Formats: sequence, structure tokens, C-alpha cells
Amino acid sequence: MKRILKIIGLVVALLLVIGAVIFFFFPGTIVDLTNSQNASAAGLVKKEIALDGYNVNYFISEQKDETKDDLMLLHGMGDDKNSFVLAAKELSKHYNLILPDLSGHGENERTEDRDYSIKGQVDFVYAFVKALNVNSFHLAGNSMGGHTAAAYSIEHPEHVKTLTLVNAAGVKLDDHVVYGGFGAPLKSKEDLVAIFDRVFYKTPDIPGPIANHMIEQVNGSIDFVNNTLVTSIKNGEYFNLKGKTQNIIAPTLILCGKHDEVVKFNVAEYYD
Repeated sequence: MKRILKIIGLVVALLLVIGAVIFFFFPGTIVDLTNSQNASAAGLVKKEIALDGYNVNYFISEQKDETKDDLMLLHGMGDDKNSFVLAAKELSKHYNLILPDLSGHGENERTEDRDYSIKGQVDFVYAFVKALNVNSFHLAGNSMGGHTAAAYSIEHPEHVKTLTLVNAAGVKLDDHVVYGGFGAPLKSKEDLVAIFDRVFYKTPDIPGPIANHMIEQVNGSIDFVNNTLVTSIKNGEYFNLKGKTQNIIAPTLILCGKHDEVVKFNVAEYYD
């Protein structure tokens, strides 16, 4: 009996050591595992499809329920399909879900010859849903994803059953700049917290190893976001939907936090 307990104790100790090593030296593994578990809990599977030679990565409900409508969720700038996996568990009770990486985001390639404007993202989503043979769906998006969703609803109203805009950009009011990029490379956790202070009402406490992983991710995207993505959006079609939002005919739910410093509350009021 003592031998068995000793073996169990050694196994537990070994697992703790392995967990500590992964946490401190491979935090990305923990992030990926957490996202994967959340996706699985929502009944999502990760797939890939080629659009004219461009590979698109996405989550989709593994078991399509013909009694449910389809719901597509579009993430924000510099983010990816994982941004909705927590909410997906509840949403999957009512919808068949589709969570794509937008063009140049997530696991999708960043090529110089692509159009990363909002119009470009609209065309990307259109090609994507046609390839999936999904022609009628509910559409929701956050920040740049909401901007894209609104523009998509204007250009392809026949596809959109309902529209949900979550802190959506897309309307230029006053002198407020939404698409300002990531700024200079992050050098410390304090720099990361400064970003969180801007995008969160209550700044979360991120463990050091996870913070370092996030800093690495942000710094790896800075050049693309600052010099390609933001420039394409500002200079491209549908940058400013002011005067066009009245062409949205889908029933629309507008969600916005009053304390949002990235997309001001008056943008949501304008959409309304």
C-alpha cells in the first residue's frame, strides 16, 4: 500500500513539474489548449478551406442541426476566431456557428497582394460563405468585425437575417481615431497593461508568462497592423459608413460599452 501511495505521489509531483514547465516556458501551449477546450465544449471543430489558392481557417459546428439557423461571428482587428469561443458554448445551443479568421488574421496568411480594406474583408466573407454554400445567416461582429459585418449587410442584404454589432467601428465622428494601430513595440508587461487599460473597463491581471506570450504575439503583428492593415482600412472603400447605415435593412442589435475608449459610444448611437 505504501509503495502504491509513493508511486501516486511521484506521479502527481511529476505532473506538477510538467505543468510548471509548460506554464513558465511554453505559455502559448496553455493558451492554445484553453482555446481548443472552449471550442470543443461548444461543439466546434477547426477546418480549412481554399479560396482561389488562399487557405482560410475557421471553426464550425461539428454537427449541423437543420432545425437551427446559422450564425457567423467576425472578430476584431489583430484578433482571430478564438475571440468568440467562450461565448460559443451558449450560442451553440441556439445556432449552427461559423467563426472564421478574417483575411490576414489568425492562422490565415498575410500576403502583400491581398486587399485588407473593409471592402476587401466583405469580399473575403462573401467568397467564404459561397464556398460553404451558406446563403442565409445571422451575422455578428466586434470592433473591426462589426465594421465588416455592417458593410456586408449593406452590400449583401439578401444574405443577412439579423445583424449584431458589438462595439462596432465604421462611422467617423468628430476627430476620434479608431484605427490607430498598435503603436511602438511592447517592451514590458507594463506596456501590455497600458493597452489593456485602453481596451478593458476593468483591466485583467495576466500572469507573467502569459503576458510575455501576448507581448510576443503583439510585437509579431505590429508591422502588419500598423503599416498594412490600418493603411488599407483608412484608404479603402467602406472606411466610413456615415450616410450609408440607413441601407442596413436587417433587424439590428447594437451593443456598446459606455466606457469604450477605442470605439466611442456616439458611434453606436449613430448606428441606432
